[in-house]
Amino acid sequence: MSKIKDNQKDYIDREVRERMKTALEQKHTSVSLEHELSNKNFHPMGIRDKNNRLLFHEELLRKLKDVNSCTWKDYGKRDKRTGYESIPFSQFQKGLKSSFKQTNIVTPDSKLDVIRVTDDYRMIGKYLNGVYHILAFDLDFSAYKH
Repeated sequence: MSKIKDNQKDYIDREVRERMKTALEQKHTSVSLEHELSNKNFHPMGIRDKNNRLLFHEELLRKLKDVNSCTWKDYGKRDKRTGYESIPFSQFQKGLKSSFKQTNIVTPDSKLDVIRVTDDYRMIGKYLNGVYHILAFDLDFSAYKH
């Protein structure tokens, strides 16, 4: 290929990448459970009291609707009580870190996004390409250093 055609291709590739990035930034956030861990200690089924578990699920549904109602960028502008906070991978407990690595979407240099479902329960996930992937739930403040 000539140098001019290479430059045109690079320009077009850059334009396509920019348009895709803009589209993702403007898209409302989707949620996925594809990579959710099955560990009972970090799953809603680990909530022993049935009434508390039911309340948790009601709040979780409300929170998921809230996450889905806006872009991730807008959601991140909120404080950590109503939005999310990013926690470095290194702050999570050892057993959980090895489980996260097996999902193939978390690396040791990752930051995970933690959303408060209630004052007592947290949802741990990773945001990638317009999707918040739920990985686990912190049910007793043991998943990471608070």
